[in-house]
Amino acid sequence: MGDSFECRETWNPERIHALAIYCSDGRWGNAFDEFCHEVLSIPRYDRFAVPGGPVWLNMLRPGGLRRYDAARDHLDFLVRVHQVERAVLIGHYGCAFYSDMLGMTIEDAVLEQQADLRIAAGNLRGWFAGIQVEAYMALREEWRISFTPVPVGG
Repeated sequence: MGDSFECRETWNPERIHALAIYCSDGRWGNAFDEFCHEVLSIPRYDRFAVPGGPVWLNMLRPGGLRRYDAARDHLDFLVRVHQVERAVLIGHYGCAFYSDMLGMTIEDAVLEQQADLRIAAGNLRGWFAGIQVEAYMALREEWRISFTPVPVGG
């Protein structure tokens, strides 16, 4: 790489007290950021980005206990040290975790992802008293991406 790079973005020490949990698929990253920044008004937020995203908060999935325990440890740190008060859960259309790891069709996976968003929201509320949780599905139609709220109670 050689020469150093200086960002246009400057350091801002203010915490937003928000966390987004979503899939690590880089094809969706810019859309997730745009949605969080522009629609949800969270310009800087902590990220928990792992394959499948919120499914890590469901220990009933195959291999789920290891993911569940790891997620709980990491999220406990973020909520405690960064004083997170708001959690945004995002599932996305065509998630490879659901098709590859769980052998589901895209259509079946969307329904399962919505169920996992509800489970994840309930677990977060159980772990962290008073945390505000909301959930969304990122959907794709050809080249267009949209975000739809998923009711998660609370």
